[in-house]
Amino acid sequence: MRQPTVAAGAELEPVSRVVTLEEMVLFEPEGEMNIHTDDEVARAAGLPAAIAAGVQFMSYVFEMLYREYGFQSVTGTVLDVRIRAPVLAGDTVTAKGRVTGSQVSSAGARVSLEVWCENQRGDHVIAGTAEVTAGAAGAGDDE
Repeated sequence: MRQPTVAAGAELEPVSRVVTLEEMVLFEPEGEMNIHTDDEVARAAGLPAAIAAGVQFMSYVFEMLYREYGFQSVTGTVLDVRIRAPVLAGDTVTAKGRVTGSQVSSAGARVSLEVWCENQRGDHVIAGTAEVTAGAAGAGDDE
C-alpha cells in the first residue's frame, strides 16, 4: 500500500462523473418537484433547466479524498467550498485537489488542500479548501 499524498503542490487523482437527471433526483426528497428535479420549475425560476444540488458534486470531492486518504478522511474532514456555477444534467464534473500543506506527527498527518470541481468547459463549479486526516492511501478500495 502506498503512502498518502502529503507533499505541498502534489495533485490528487481526479474523480469525474457525468451528471444525470436521474442522479440529481436522488439528492432530493422523494417526489419533490423543485429546481433540482424538474426542468419546468427551474425555468420558472429563471434557470435554463434543472440544476444539480451542490451536495451532489461535493460528494465527488469526498470520493476523491476518500480514494486518496482512506476511511480516516471520512470523519473529521473540514470542507469549505462555494458554489460558483450551476451544473446541468449532461455536464461532466471533475473533482480535483492540490495539497497546500501538511502537519505530520506520530499520530498521522493533517493535510490541507485546495479543492474544486470543474465542468467539461473547465469552469469551476465549486471551489474551496479541505482539511483531512491522512490514513493509508487506498484504504477504502477494499470496501
